[in-house]
Amino acid sequence: MPRSKVKLAFIKDNKARKNSFMKRKEWLKNKLKEVSILCIIEACMIMYNSYEPELEVWSEDNTAFQNVLNAFLTKSLIERRKFLLNQDSYFKERINKIK
Repeated sequence: MPRSKVKLAFIKDNKARKNSFMKRKEWLKNKLKEVSILCIIEACMIMYNSYEPELEVWSEDNTAFQNVLNAFLTKSLIERRKFLLNQDSYFKERINKIK
């Protein structure tokens, strides 16, 4: 039996919202680890949230993070901008590709 579709809506209760965020963050870390293992790539994640004052940097090891960061920083500015998208620009780009 397929899963029912999840309705996306703002979670009003702060505690429930934080719990949901923490679960999804762990799920995202797990998926990043799986992709890096299956595709034999170095991957890292930099996450900022309003629940913790500091940036969270996640990678299996520090050298992988340094390698990914150095690879990104050595790209030209034009190539780097391909990877720097926020939600608005991402959706605008997707809509333009569809048209």
